[in-house]
Amino acid sequence: MDKSAVKLNQRIILAILIVFSILQALYNALLPIYLDEAYYWVWAMRPEFSYYDHPGMVAWMIYPFTFIANNEFTIRLSTVIAMSVTVWYLVKVSLEAFQNNEEKNTAWYVFFIFIANPAVHMGYVFITPDSPLMMFWAAGLYYTFMALKYGKTKDFIISGFLVGAMMLSKYAGILFPAAVFLYILVCRRDVLKDYRLWVSLIIAILCLFPIFYWNYQHDWISIKFQYEHGTSSGFSFAGWDFILFILGSLFVIPTPVFGYVFLKYLWLKDYLHNKEVLFFIFLALVPMLFFFYKGFFKKMELNWIIPAFISSIILIGYAVAKYNMKKTFKYGIIFSLVLVVILKLAPVLPFPAHLNIAERLIGYKEAVIQFEKYIKDDDLIFSNHLTTASMLTFYLPEHPLTHINVPSRFSQYTIWDETDGIFNYDKEGVYFGKDDAYNFLKEKYSSVIPLEVIKVTPYNAFEKTFYVYRCIP
Repeated sequence: MDKSAVKLNQRIILAILIVFSILQALYNALLPIYLDEAYYWVWAMRPEFSYYDHPGMVAWMIYPFTFIANNEFTIRLSTVIAMSVTVWYLVKVSLEAFQNNEEKNTAWYVFFIFIANPAVHMGYVFITPDSPLMMFWAAGLYYTFMALKYGKTKDFIISGFLVGAMMLSKYAGILFPAAVFLYILVCRRDVLKDYRLWVSLIIAILCLFPIFYWNYQHDWISIKFQYEHGTSSGFSFAGWDFILFILGSLFVIPTPVFGYVFLKYLWLKDYLHNKEVLFFIFLALVPMLFFFYKGFFKKMELNWIIPAFISSIILIGYAVAKYNMKKTFKYGIIFSLVLVVILKLAPVLPFPAHLNIAERLIGYKEAVIQFEKYIKDDDLIFSNHLTTASMLTFYLPEHPLTHINVPSRFSQYTIWDETDGIFNYDKEGVYFGKDDAYNFLKEKYSSVIPLEVIKVTPYNAFEKTFYVYRCIP
């Protein structure tokens, strides 16, 4: 494909992508904030080098938009940008890697498979650590591919920064350099002699200073947590959790049709003598097999497989183009779009609550509005869990700090509340939580006054109950 054709394809795709992104951003304004999103937004309100649950990139991405406003639309602009940059770099690397006549439409297939994917649409809505990880992973694919193909110094340097950014997004970002080095050992050992490879690695390591510095200050608790969170204590088989994780990774995230295309392409093995295609094979299979191995012993979350999905989309698009699988592509896109429509309309469709995938978004705002009348000027605001506490901060006027003053799982709130002296139980405030913590609070405060049990029953969602108490030391 000549350069003029490549540039024309890029312009057309970019125009479609801009319109698509604007529509996604407008849709995001209609949805209530998700529990985890509110938690990451609270991080952005209290910027740090890193955090207990994850590195800091997700908070740093949200932070600039808090200067515009603190609402669903502005907070989610960061994920709209991240996902759009992701697909843009997938297109760029596809245009660069596949230029023969039989492969020339790969970028178009990659583009439409990506923007029609239901998991991608969820990524366009919810800002999580996966959003920056996907963006930097896709950009890393492009610049690393370019560095290995053309050997330009700037591509090696940019790759180093991008690898660092991946690990500042999520610890799973380390799987990218691991996959690249395995690829180099198998297919491109000549690159090991290039000092620029090692310079890029040093750059990536230096980028991790915020993680190391924060963990050093906090007894390495984040690294310990992530290790324990993703590692089993023994070697017992995880059973159905493992089987469901495999099926979800191969047929839910990419959808069944394109999961089939991916497996069929792997089975054909025509990539074994194509080093450029093998690059994407390694970047897809290394993270995938890593999580399959971990999942054999412990339950894995489906979103953890996302890095492998980003790389595999390129292989799926390439297979569709190379083997002229137009009919399969059409069926795959139709199936994906049907699922997307259901996803988009879920909050208003008459699904029973247990089938409503938007159920967890609904009811918190209404409950917080009812709770607001109990807050006095000098009150501290307490809750029972990191997500409920974050929802309170997000939806209350002036976005006051909230605290967790009852037993709850260790989180960033635990660190903040220990610093703020919340566990001395010597400050008056009002408690709002899904747990009826009256007995515990009675032991810690001289007086605990029941104020209300707030019950919210939103349309097509389960009833949500919140207990409200005044806590007087």
